[in-house]
Amino acid sequence: MSKSKTKKPSIEQRLMETVKVPLEWVEAPAWKRIFAFIFDMTLILPFTNYLMKVNTYLPAIVTLVYFVGFEMSPWKGTIGKRMMSLKVIDENKGKVRLSQLVIRYLSKIISLAMIGVGYWPLLSKEPQRAYPDRISHTMVIALTPSKTK
Repeated sequence: MSKSKTKKPSIEQRLMETVKVPLEWVEAPAWKRIFAFIFDMTLILPFTNYLMKVNTYLPAIVTLVYFVGFEMSPWKGTIGKRMMSLKVIDENKGKVRLSQLVIRYLSKIISLAMIGVGYWPLLSKEPQRAYPDRISHTMVIALTPSKTK
């Protein structure tokens, strides 16, 4: 006899069922994205600094693997994004492709090298998507309390 496996609900589904306030996924606020990025960089910088002594290209490769790898995983985001209840998704709410995440990573590096210019739209009165997200056709969403009653 074969046992049919029932899929275990995700952490988000269990959280939504246990919390008294209804939750929904909305476009992520800038402050959550900043905290997630700072946490991620705090995790990987010591490791990449050590790798810099071995080979100058290794830190960039390890950082790419970290960001793209975690964003391709079922978590849909890095450890910092997971802590802040964020996910990276396709702008059409579909599955994010590897090519999109590599483009997102490379445009993120270029944007940060230019004093973060690609992320300035997040800080405007009417927040818009950051340029790396626009270029890669992705978006970052956050789990937040629902405003509808």
